[in-house]
Amino acid sequence: MNISQAWTRDHFAQLETLYHTANGCLGVRAAPEEGAVDGVDSIRGTYLNAFYEIKDVRYGEKLFGFPETQQVMVNLPDAQTVTLQAQGETFSMFGDAVTERLQTLSMEGGYTRRQCRWQTSQGALRVDIQRLTSFVHQGLFAMRYRVTSEDYAGDLCLNAMLNADVRNHAVANDPRVAAEPLRCLEIRSLAMDGDNAVALVNTLRSNLSVCCRVAWHCDWPKETSVGHSAINRSWSGCLRKGEQVELTVLADYADSRRFRDPVAQTCKELSLCQQLGMERLLIEQAEWLADFWQASRVTVEGDEQLQLALDYDVFELLQSTGRDGVSNVAAKGLSGEGYEGHTFWDSEIYVFPFFLWTNPATARELLRYRCGILDRARANARSLGFAKGALFPWRTIDGDECSAYYPAGSAQYHINGDIAFAFIQYWLATGDLRFMAEQGAQVLVETARFWLELGHMAEDGFRMECVTGPDEYTCLVNNNFYTNATAQYNLRGAVRLVQRLREAGMDGDVRAQTGVTDVELASFTQAADRMYFPKDERYGVSPQDDSFLQKAVLDISAIPRDNFPLLLHYHPLFLYRYQVCKQADTVLAHLLFPYTADEDTVRRSYHYYERVTTHDSSLSQCVFTMMAARLGYMDQAVALFSGTVDLDRGDTHGNTRDGLHTANMGGSYLCVLRGFAGLALTDNGLALAPTLPPGWEGYAFNLCYLGSRIHCMVTPSAVNVTLLTGEPVELSLHGQRGLVKQDGFHVLTADEN
Repeated sequence: MNISQAWTRDHFAQLETLYHTANGCLGVRAAPEEGAVDGVDSIRGTYLNAFYEIKDVRYGEKLFGFPETQQVMVNLPDAQTVTLQAQGETFSMFGDAVTERLQTLSMEGGYTRRQCRWQTSQGALRVDIQRLTSFVHQGLFAMRYRVTSEDYAGDLCLNAMLNADVRNHAVANDPRVAAEPLRCLEIRSLAMDGDNAVALVNTLRSNLSVCCRVAWHCDWPKETSVGHSAINRSWSGCLRKGEQVELTVLADYADSRRFRDPVAQTCKELSLCQQLGMERLLIEQAEWLADFWQASRVTVEGDEQLQLALDYDVFELLQSTGRDGVSNVAAKGLSGEGYEGHTFWDSEIYVFPFFLWTNPATARELLRYRCGILDRARANARSLGFAKGALFPWRTIDGDECSAYYPAGSAQYHINGDIAFAFIQYWLATGDLRFMAEQGAQVLVETARFWLELGHMAEDGFRMECVTGPDEYTCLVNNNFYTNATAQYNLRGAVRLVQRLREAGMDGDVRAQTGVTDVELASFTQAADRMYFPKDERYGVSPQDDSFLQKAVLDISAIPRDNFPLLLHYHPLFLYRYQVCKQADTVLAHLLFPYTADEDTVRRSYHYYERVTTHDSSLSQCVFTMMAARLGYMDQAVALFSGTVDLDRGDTHGNTRDGLHTANMGGSYLCVLRGFAGLALTDNGLALAPTLPPGWEGYAFNLCYLGSRIHCMVTPSAVNVTLLTGEPVELSLHGQRGLVKQDGFHVLTADEN
């Protein structure tokens, strides 16, 4: 499970993203240890999930209720710098004297490795650099830097640095990245503590602090210098033919959001990691990942490259996702500063399901993050003029709305329904009624209340005006199909949950904390039952909203390829006038809520929206993959899936340099489960309807369901579902109810049903 490639000067920032190391808490981009040279695109960065600074939002015309500030992920003190000199010559991985360049990611070992041969004037040296961010020690970044002589003999000097003078990256003309560089940190202290280099820095406005403590080890004599913004340590010695020198760097990060005393935390953790040493840290990493892969890997027989791409996407989901209740999933994970580290609806709809089916404890932590910002969501609703309920921010880190463009931001009220969908799916998949009673029910009630505030009852049903659905090329419309579908699911789910809690005698907390009454629950049911959905008689499709089909169709085929994505080349008002979709919208509604339309309407809608969708969003192609598989268009599904799993490695959206498209990677996983395997989870339980795509010899995956773990294997001749651990569980397989036991799937008799 290795991915390797040679590196060149071209598009190097993309490689820094692809080969970054992260553990869900800490992420470090794969920048050149010695620094980049002129002409090389490099973005150096180290990040802690949910550690943020506050910056002002600048408006030409600021109206009431617009966010005045944004939260942005912070680039942290840099501990990855190592330089190498040989007899006055300085090593650069981009130098002409460097050959045999190879960069490797080991997804079983959980480390990256950079190797090359450096031909100096005095002989050849091998440079071998191994890096990891520990899954066992959440604040630890570790690096082993080895230099081996082939035929070199002479003096060498290694220099390592802890640099606290850092700032955030920016791109002037891309709305997916910050527009201007930002200095976020001030240095409170920078000093040696014994043999450790320690930087304690504060954010300038959010009043957060982070400590970085570094331990360097090399057997050669050392010298240390402490400056105003950096600490340097150098080692000098003589290397003879066949000899090797090794430098290890252990850097631990701790912040004030997670620890009362970050300085003490780094002291404690780094001391432990020093005692373990690099070899033991690597063993721990591999052991941890062995458990992860056993539970989470999706295997595909018959296509090694597809398997590798799918493994990479699953591994990056792990690297991107917070597991502490404080953090969540940023749109770019911890691989770059695109979207400034914000969490969107991507988390619940695209990433959360992977953990729901493989590690429900992590899924619960993602939900706990939303519970922790519920009060902010209530305040956000008030700021937008809603008297009741909660509206979760469209993009955020710590709960405040960070979207400065409301038509394609705050107006995407569907985020409430997306979050509610995840809570309900968690309840159905785990049966964890206690968590729902203590925290989840509050979220469902407050989001359900919001829909009653947003919508109104009319003669033709419960309508919701002036909203934006997932498709950001169509904004501020009436009755977006997807939004109404999520609202209906939210309203009904809140009612079902409170009723279930009452039956279990566990509804006291939610009633006390929200004041929800049976009369209010009845109003939820009425709104859900009378939810209005646009209809169309001409084309027999589900209209995306009340006005979408009345617009002129934009001829996508006539647009030059260089003008995609359209958002970077056309004014929003131009796009809003046409039938053109940035991403899946109604098709996603049909996928998640199939009861909203009959099969013929779903099929017609798929074909209709296929013609007007650009897939400018990385969230789109995977949805069309899943729907194509559901509708039996398997050749098309396989082609779309191929593009989905390789989106970042192929840089098909042209901005992988700014970070991975984490949600698309969750979409890759869902293409197999929700698409090819036909997975669905409803009030009736779990259902599977696996099909085998053409060209595949088979595929397999594991699922956690109601406390048990089951294994599903699909081959040309059979579908085998077996119980791995836990009690037998009931599910539907190709429409037949049955029990999954250790010896397989047993269809229930009519009496048992």
